[in-house]
Amino acid sequence: MTSYKRVLSTLKHNPNLKAVGANFGWLVGDKVLRLLVALVVSAWIARYLGPERYGVLAYAFTFVAMFQAISLLGLDNLVVRDLAAGPAQAHRYLGTAFRLRLIGALVAYGLMMTVALVFQHDNKLITVVIALVGLSIFFQISDVIDLWFQSQVQSRRTVLAKAVSYLITAAIKIIMVTSGAGLIAFASASALETALSAIALYFSYQRLRTQNQWQWDTTIAVALLRQSWPLLLSGLSILLYMRVSVIFLQETKGNAEVGIYSVGTTLSEMWYFIPMALASSLAPLISRKRNEDGDAYKILFYKIFGCMWYLSLTVAAINALTSEIWIDLLYGHQYQKSAYIFAIHTLTFIPVCLGVMQSLWLINERRSKLALYQALSGALIAVILNMILTTRYGAQGAAVATVMSQFVQAFLVNAVLAPDLFSMQIRSLCFATRMKLQT
Repeated sequence: MTSYKRVLSTLKHNPNLKAVGANFGWLVGDKVLRLLVALVVSAWIARYLGPERYGVLAYAFTFVAMFQAISLLGLDNLVVRDLAAGPAQAHRYLGTAFRLRLIGALVAYGLMMTVALVFQHDNKLITVVIALVGLSIFFQISDVIDLWFQSQVQSRRTVLAKAVSYLITAAIKIIMVTSGAGLIAFASASALETALSAIALYFSYQRLRTQNQWQWDTTIAVALLRQSWPLLLSGLSILLYMRVSVIFLQETKGNAEVGIYSVGTTLSEMWYFIPMALASSLAPLISRKRNEDGDAYKILFYKIFGCMWYLSLTVAAINALTSEIWIDLLYGHQYQKSAYIFAIHTLTFIPVCLGVMQSLWLINERRSKLALYQALSGALIAVILNMILTTRYGAQGAAVATVMSQFVQAFLVNAVLAPDLFSMQIRSLCFATRMKLQT
């Protein structure tokens, strides 16, 4: 048997892959449940509020998301990697990560409200909505528990915990719509969901605790921050090139245009959970494979990239062809223009699939600075294109700007700064076909 076939045979019969498959199944099940509920609830809310008020809510979520990245500190993948590699020190990594995230949340919320008061001083409604939605930054500190579950390939515990909070909040939102609630109530509901999720995660953790109590470790904190700052800046840049269009639209075209754009991008982005769930499940396996078997590690990445190519092209094509049907069915005539946004923005699924998986490669190759260069390039292109396209063509121009900036970030930068990664991404499509023929 050739070395190539030996590696494939090893991967196929690896018990860790079965755990990955089960973990991925739980994550996908969670997202499918959320999608089914969200397709009804979010569409109902959008119809009820209308483009103008729904645009205010969408703008607040976008505004908060940009500062939320600060509270994450770029630690998540690093902590999962280190937990998988050294479970004996789990209590130190989790304790340190929790305290770092708490500090990050305090700083992020303070900055967020300062910027909101400066730029939205003449619009008290938007400021209040931002303040309420932003409370989720504090409750999401509890997601450190999820990092522990990920490292143990036990994401089902997170899924069950968050599903309960999500369903309760969805029921509350339905009651709000039927009772004629206002924007403030819907903003409060988003914070309530994260609060319930934090409580549920705490109780779930009691059944799979670390052997020791969480502890702060200065050495670990310094090591994590040294590695995470490029990932933090990268995360901020990613949010910038994914969300800056909303900021430009609100400033130049108004809240209604933001509402139209947000409906189209929401339907497009709901597919992002697939590569993200797969990446969460694969992260511990890839970390171990990197240290155990270099050939299997490389083959595994070729297979992953190949699967992402097929998945992303298929989903993008189907979405583009059926965009008008989905918008009319779910949101109605008042959001008819969102169909064009959906058809254009769905192309972002291609670079997102490849980009999410390449982040695992960057982490394990300890080349996090490349992620920063990728994100900064995407952010720069996004700002330039939005200045040209969004101000002139509105929501459709914003969608085009987002697609182009994401392709720059996920592919073109690699061609210059990481030709080995770029070659793997391009060749993986043919490589996946070859593997299918030989297995």
